[in-house]
Amino acid sequence: MSTIMESILNIVLVIGCQIAVYAVFLRSKIMAWGASKEEAAMPLIGDDLAPNISSTRAITIHAPVSEVWKWIIQLGADRGGFFSYSFLEKALGYEMREGGPVPEFQEMQVGRIVPGSIDESKSLIKYDFRVVAVEPGKAFVLENWGAFVLKEIHPKQTRLIVRTHAGQLSDLKSKIDDLFFMSLHYIMERRMLMGIKARVEGTRLSAASDNLWLLGVLLSGIGIPLVIFSGQGVQNVFLSAIYGIAWLWVFLIFEPKPTYSLTLLLLEVLTIIINAALIGK
Repeated sequence: MSTIMESILNIVLVIGCQIAVYAVFLRSKIMAWGASKEEAAMPLIGDDLAPNISSTRAITIHAPVSEVWKWIIQLGADRGGFFSYSFLEKALGYEMREGGPVPEFQEMQVGRIVPGSIDESKSLIKYDFRVVAVEPGKAFVLENWGAFVLKEIHPKQTRLIVRTHAGQLSDLKSKIDDLFFMSLHYIMERRMLMGIKARVEGTRLSAASDNLWLLGVLLSGIGIPLVIFSGQGVQNVFLSAIYGIAWLWVFLIFEPKPTYSLTLLLLEVLTIIINAALIGK
């Protein structure tokens, strides 16, 4: 067997290991990110409007329910964006508003369209969400997304719970699509929850930090097969598998900070350099 073919098979092995670890250990974690067992199990508005519940995620915000409500109803390209990664929002055509909640956007009514982009001709993905249920000051439901619910912990602390709906998983293709799409949806939704929390509490998440984190994730993902191609032996494949699993934790479990993704990238670069040096002897 040629060295190139052996390396390709090793890459397939590492990817298979990643998929297995994700399916067995990580999927359940990201589907309930931040939520307690009670929150994940409790009935919420809109549960009867979807065939399946995909996930329940939550975050604690140090502010009264009324203040959080002012921010979450700013969702939409025509209002405050989606409080997620700014570079993706701009690419998708979202309008980014600065400052506090806009006074004229303090109503959330059934039938309102929450647009994904202002100019669909300039957006990469075209989609809208229709408001299908509202409990004023407490909760609303977006069609093809899910429920946004506020629960008071005490007068100055609120739990924001987002329950994402899913369609019928009737065949293998729909199950595979759900397996991967929902992990990407999680990345955006996790950052949205963090973004809303930061805005309500009067802080801002750093766009530069977001960019560095994503760059580190992308480059460290590319670095995994490069580690395999750079060396030989079972120990090299084992190390690549370890890096692959670590990459999943950096991407999905750890806080989205560049410290983690860039550290993993540095370890991969050092491994590639060491492999090159050993082969050159």
